[in-house]
Amino acid sequence: MPASAARKRSRRAVDRARPNDRVAKARAHAPTRGEDASDSSDDEREGAAAAVAGTSAYDALLASLGTRGVDAHASDESERERERESEEDGSEDADASDDGADDADDAEVDATESDDERSVEEEGEDEENDDGGTDEDAGESGDENQDASAMERHARLGEALRARDAEELKTRKIVWRGESGAGASTSGSRDDVWEGACGLEVPKAMEKPNFVNAKTAERWKEATGKAGFASASQAALYSVLASYVDVQHGNRKLVPDQGPAGQQMNDETLDAVCLHVIDHVTRTRNRVMKNNEGLAKKAKAGIKVVEDDLPRDQGFVRPTVLFLMPMRNIAGRAIMRLLDLCPAAHGRNDAVNKLERIEEDFLAYEASDDEDDEVVGKKRKFKPFVPEDHTALFKGNTDDHFRLGLKLTKASVRLYVDFFGADIIFASPLGIVTALQDEKTAGDFLSSIEILVIDHAHVIQMQNWAHVVTILDAMNQLPKDMRDCDVQRVRESHLNGFARNVRQTILLSAFQTPEINSLFNRRCVNFAGKVRLRTTYKGVLGQLTLKTRQQFERIPMKSSDVVNADDIRFKYFVKNVLPRVRENPEPGVVIFVSSYFDFVRVRNLLTKEDVSFAVNSEYTEPREAARARTLFADGRKRVLLLSERAHFYFRRRIKGAREICFYSLPEHAHFYPELVSYLAGSSAAVSSASNPAVGHAAGVVALFSKLDALKLERVVGAARRAKMIGSKERPMFLFI
Repeated sequence: MPASAARKRSRRAVDRARPNDRVAKARAHAPTRGEDASDSSDDEREGAAAAVAGTSAYDALLASLGTRGVDAHASDESERERERESEEDGSEDADASDDGADDADDAEVDATESDDERSVEEEGEDEENDDGGTDEDAGESGDENQDASAMERHARLGEALRARDAEELKTRKIVWRGESGAGASTSGSRDDVWEGACGLEVPKAMEKPNFVNAKTAERWKEATGKAGFASASQAALYSVLASYVDVQHGNRKLVPDQGPAGQQMNDETLDAVCLHVIDHVTRTRNRVMKNNEGLAKKAKAGIKVVEDDLPRDQGFVRPTVLFLMPMRNIAGRAIMRLLDLCPAAHGRNDAVNKLERIEEDFLAYEASDDEDDEVVGKKRKFKPFVPEDHTALFKGNTDDHFRLGLKLTKASVRLYVDFFGADIIFASPLGIVTALQDEKTAGDFLSSIEILVIDHAHVIQMQNWAHVVTILDAMNQLPKDMRDCDVQRVRESHLNGFARNVRQTILLSAFQTPEINSLFNRRCVNFAGKVRLRTTYKGVLGQLTLKTRQQFERIPMKSSDVVNADDIRFKYFVKNVLPRVRENPEPGVVIFVSSYFDFVRVRNLLTKEDVSFAVNSEYTEPREAARARTLFADGRKRVLLLSERAHFYFRRRIKGAREICFYSLPEHAHFYPELVSYLAGSSAAVSSASNPAVGHAAGVVALFSKLDALKLERVVGAARRAKMIGSKERPMFLFI
């Protein structure tokens, strides 16, 4: 079948997937959907559904928006319209679904192309040196033509979006289902559950990855040692990623294992994400190259191509994938792992360029252990104790200002390319924000991002979370400069300003925080829906190696007090905790503050009240911080004010501590037992457990409120958290 006829039929299928005029009128008189959209009457929904002459494609779109599905045979008028179109198409099958019709069209167009003719790509220099063609790559696996790829289905459904649909995605209230609700799916562990938003069903786990071609499958087996998934949790994650929904993974673990080339090893989460990205970029490139071949054949044959026959297969710019990572060492491991899994990086000796520069810029390690232990004169350098998780995270180059463009072709990978010529961008939030400030059109390279990966979001939150918010607000905007863009081939969703509604956001973090949840619920507006991994925590109280008195005090606060939460906490501290600190006859009180804004507030309070204290914050010079800890250990300073960021970046031992006061619980739950262990050097640690009634005995005082449910669950466990927050009679809880 000619490509023009196939394109026309595909466009008719998309038109059938759109609501007719009666649906538009029904929606015009319908109330605006906001947070109370779920309260709309069933009669209004049924009236809108009866007016739709839709197909399965638009049914899926409505289902993803939280609207009742539409019966394809509900309207006799729609059946008559299909019959007329069937007569016009002749022998074509009019009863096939939209997805099946497009699949058949693609297969017939591919069958008419010659296997011996060389493919053409817009980046001519790199492609001329590549061996083979797209037809060979696509022919090695029948999966691409079998299901037309989830990427193509996602793009086609995105074409049916309207302004009202996009507005609903911004304003609708996100409701998550629990284990007993619909849409829940276990993931390897009974404590980890995948759940969909607004009743979305979680995709079932695949038995094996849907490889784009045989080379990718062979490379995956060689790199991972398995033909399929490494575990059930990896299978569940990849299946969710392949459905192109927004994903929030709240149990991201840092794996310290690295290969000989510096690549990340034994990281199932990263492997699943890299495979999904390679699949997406490869399918996008193959689709564009096939369409270029078809247009070139028509031009060679002298056939005039009208605008309606041009394929809509591109964005405004080439970059489609963005990785946001906190530091160079983490990005370097991910880059090397992606190259390890990418078959194009293993075809020939010069398949990847500038590998030496990657090692220097991202994988260069600091001084080795032997160099750290070298003797200076007759005195050995002092080597402080550092936990293993801190060493694994900060091993290597910890610079947080970088950006790198990566171009993926058929048989080569090009590093350090210009952003507008790259397929994948690795960058830190600070690197992107500084690039956006260079010039007015600097942010155009973000206009066509289709997959956004935010890895180690909990580490980025320790840097500056506002940068991530700035990037998402600047992403998928209409570009100010077209930069050699063929507007006639740009997808309609991008031209209509709905590019962010077809973007998939993958948010990976070790745990959930209110900031991460807010970003995922409000700024990720993928029409396909949202899925998250909910983890149930058992707490860290069992990890304590010291028996001491732990007193948790609940601050009286309501959910509506979220705006004034900081003021309420501060007033409670001034009234109930500060007097106990001042009346303590012995020094050795450590006040731990999670937020730097609260840290400044408490610091000013201690200065005003003439309390003898020392400071350790992330902005304190290392020499001054060491001096402050020494004064505190010697008892010359009664209080040590410590911020969570300072402890996150340096993890120094604190001597002389007799009492730990948590002004706010730490985001990183393992900081709690680590800080409590500092009481082991105190002579009163044992007496506090044997005599908990003593007013100033060594121990722990932790303040929490109803708004600290996520932090509290990670510290005390899910069962205790429910009792401590739900109890209205007891505001104080004691653990020994």
